[in-house]
Amino acid sequence: MRMMGEAVFLVLLAMGAFWDVRYRRIPVVYMALFTTVVILYQIIWFRQMWMLWVLGMSVGVCFLMLSRLSGEGIGYGDSWMILNLGILLGIWRVLAALAGAFFLSVAVAFIGVKRGKWGRKTRIPFFPFLLAGYVGTLLC
Repeated sequence: MRMMGEAVFLVLLAMGAFWDVRYRRIPVVYMALFTTVVILYQIIWFRQMWMLWVLGMSVGVCFLMLSRLSGEGIGYGDSWMILNLGILLGIWRVLAALAGAFFLSVAVAFIGVKRGKWGRKTRIPFFPFLLAGYVGTLLC
């Protein structure tokens, strides 16, 4: 059952990455559905202690506050997905997924700047990096 749940979340996250790359927007209905499914998954299957996923959710809440304070320098959709991943993965695995996502995004941005295709003001969608971070946590 665990692997099936992880596969479902992988597909849902891939859909979000597609929307982020293609439209630079994430539908609110999609995010609300993802949140509902993740919470129900945790409640029904008791995958981990409630404190771990509540702490993981708090990471997303911090990112939502950063989104607000930075004038959406970090998008609300990205922050909301970090909140969802925190509920799904718990505090330690969401931090690992974020570390992987940030590392990979920095590497891609460095390559883009080095090749002269991007400048300081270029904004890149972060959902694909969250997807990569999630896959990384599944593989470890």
